[in-house]
Amino acid sequence: MDTNAKIVKQVEFYFSDSNFPFDKFLFFLSKKNSEGWIPLETIVGFKKMQMITDDKDTVVSALRSANSDLVELNEAGDQIRRTKPLVEQNFVARSVYAKGFPLVDENNEKPVDALIELQDKIEDFFQEHGKVLAVRLRKTDARPSKFKGSVFVEFDSPQLAEEVAQKSLQYEGTDLLLKTKKAYLDEKFKKYRNMDKNSAEKKRVSRKFSAFVWEREQKFGNKKFRGDNNDNKKGNRKQHNNNDKKALYEGANHRLLKFRNAKDLDDTQLQDLVGKDKVEKITRKDDGSGFVLLSSGEARQMVRELFDKSVSAQFFSANGAESKEFAGEGTTEAVTGEKRKAEDDVKEEGQ
Repeated sequence: MDTNAKIVKQVEFYFSDSNFPFDKFLFFLSKKNSEGWIPLETIVGFKKMQMITDDKDTVVSALRSANSDLVELNEAGDQIRRTKPLVEQNFVARSVYAKGFPLVDENNEKPVDALIELQDKIEDFFQEHGKVLAVRLRKTDARPSKFKGSVFVEFDSPQLAEEVAQKSLQYEGTDLLLKTKKAYLDEKFKKYRNMDKNSAEKKRVSRKFSAFVWEREQKFGNKKFRGDNNDNKKGNRKQHNNNDKKALYEGANHRLLKFRNAKDLDDTQLQDLVGKDKVEKITRKDDGSGFVLLSSGEARQMVRELFDKSVSAQFFSANGAESKEFAGEGTTEAVTGEKRKAEDDVKEEGQ
């Protein structure tokens, strides 16, 4: 691969679906202006780009010649941005956990360079089995962090990930431990589910930054206001947001969960995830979204329980409009907050 091709490949990776929505630094840098521009010198300054070239003009020339459909430069050639909107995808389902790689950063004068070189070798190794979108080296939490000898490899389809996970592979004479990323995360969840909430071990399997989660938080009013030291203004904004939330969830069914990204899960798997004894009814749509009516329990509490447990599907408590939508499909009538409270009061009086 020539230098220009390497430049384009690396730059497109930074802005790819596999990296950009999970790269907190780049994502928020793009939010600093309304048009999503990022200084090109920032990209050129990244370590891996420096190993290809540190010449900004060479990078500009390579990108101009490539006519990429993912990124574009401004007219001056000093700013770059992603051209496509972010679309939430099931990244976990198409990824594999692989362990058994050499700890090349130990006692190495240039550990970062050694790891970057290893990352490229691992990508080439798995490319022999199908299209690889990303290779992520797993490191320890301690500082300075060290390579664990394991990686997550993201392929271009869940089917390919399943196939590779079933293979018996060796890397430089060492047998690799292979499993789907979903299987790996499920094992970690079962191991750490009963640990203290603030346990360092449990934090390792918690979710990292996601642009999709952040954008949903902004949509529902969980915004962090910066640069405003006026306590009254902050208080008014907080009250305004609380009123918006109250209106949004007015008339909501407290037993109704909504879910997304469940195309790869059938009803039985959804029941196992939520708990068979807690599911009264499931309705779903072709796009992998839908509703679960709980036979017992509170939807909001269940969302918290499923936050780490649900690897592919994402769960939320339904709001008032969604409860009406669910009831309008000819299913169980939505139970409003007032009606549910009255039912609970009757139960308590009868005890």
